Amino acid sequence: GVTGTNGKTTTTHLIEFLLTKAHLSTALMGTLYTRWPGFEQTAVHTTPFAVELQQQLAEAVKAGCEFGAMEVSSHALAQGRVLGCEFEVGVFSNLTQDHLDYHSDMEDYFAAKALLFSPEYLQGRAIINADDAYGQRLIASLSSERVWSYSVNDHSADLWMSNLNYEPNGVSGMLHTPKGDVTFRSPLVGQYNLENLLAAVGAVLHLGLDLQLVAAAIPEFPGVPGRMERVQISSEQEISVIVDYAHTPDSLENLLKAARPFIPGKMICVFGCGGDRDRTKRPKMGKIAAELADVAVLTSDNPRTEDPERILQDVLAGIPDTAKPTVICDRAIAIRTAILQAQPGDGVLLAGKGHEDYQILGTEKIHFDDREHARDALQER
Repeated sequence: GVTGTNGKTTTTHLIEFLLTKAHLSTALMGTLYTRWPGFEQTAVHTTPFAVELQQQLAEAVKAGCEFGAMEVSSHALAQGRVLGCEFEVGVFSNLTQDHLDYHSDMEDYFAAKALLFSPEYLQGRAIINADDAYGQRLIASLSSERVWSYSVNDHSADLWMSNLNYEPNGVSGMLHTPKGDVTFRSPLVGQYNLENLLAAVGAVLHLGLDLQLVAAAIPEFPGVPGRMERVQISSEQEISVIVDYAHTPDSLENLLKAARPFIPGKMICVFGCGGDRDRTKRPKMGKIAAELADVAVLTSDNPRTEDPERILQDVLAGIPDTAKPTVICDRAIAIRTAILQAQPGDGVLLAGKGHEDYQILGTEKIHFDDREHARDALQER
C-alpha cells in the first residue's frame, strides 16, 4: 500500500514493474487503472470502494497474482475502503497541501494517511520518506525495527543515494540499502522521482527481491502516462513539450524544478486549477508558476460547476503584477498559443491534467487530452 500526497502512482508503477521483472505476477490499483496480466480497467477513484476493492483483489488472486501494488488515498483510509486489507508493506511518500476541501485541516489529512501504518492494516514493514516533516513524525511514532526510512541525501536513513549525476534523460548514482549498495541508472528525471524510486526499491527488497536484479531492471522502466511525459512528433523537434499531472503547489514546484535543467531556452508553463476543490491552493500555484517559469499561461483545468473566470482570479491573486501572466480561459487555445509562440530551445510544460482524456465543464465530461492538443499544435509549427 502506498499513501502520500504526491508520488503514489509512480511508486506503485515502479513496484509493479520491478516485481514483474522478477517474474512475479502482480496487480496494480490506483489513479490510472486497475490492471494485472490479461486485465485492465480505467479507474474511477484512486482507491475503489470497499466491496469493489475486495472483488478486484479476489479476481486478481484468481488470475494468479501473488502481489498487489495499491495506491491508498486519504479519502479511502478515512472512509474505511481498505478495511479488511492486510498490507505487508506500507509506503509513506510525503504530505503537502491537497484535498483540504475534504479534510478539515492538515492534521486531519495526516491522521487519515497515518491510519495505513496502524496494526489494523500494516502487518510487515513501513517504508517512510525521512525528507518529509510528516514522514519524520510517522517514523517517530512507530517501532524502529518495523521501519525503513529513505532519503535522497541523508546518510542516516536506511535507504539513501550518493554520487548523483543528473542528466537530461535520467539520473545515475549509488544506491545504499539495508541489503547492500549498488550503482544505478534511472530514466526518471527530478529529485522527487528519486524519492519514488527509493520507496519502490525498499518495498521490493523487503519482499525478497535481489538487489542486483532490481538495479539491472531500473533503466528499463517505461515511465507512467501523463507523468513528465514528453510529446514528440519528430526527432528534429526544436522545442520540448512535457505533459504532467502536477495539480498541487508542491507537485507544480517539483515539475518546474525538474524540467529546468534540460530546457536551454524559456520555460513556458500552461496550467489551471480544478473547480469545486480546495481554493486555498490556487494563489499558491500562481505564485510558484510566476517564480519558477519564465512565462505563465493561466487557463482552465476542470472547472466543474465553478465559474472558470473566478478560478482564474483566485490563481491571479498569488501572482505579482510584474510577472505579466497570459490568461487564456479556453485550454485548447492556451496550449496551441503556448506551443506556436515558443522559440527553438524553449520548453512548454502542460500541467494539471496529465493522463486525463477528459475535461469537466459544469457537470458534463467532454473528451480532452493535453497530449492530442499538443501534437496538433506541433504539426502546425
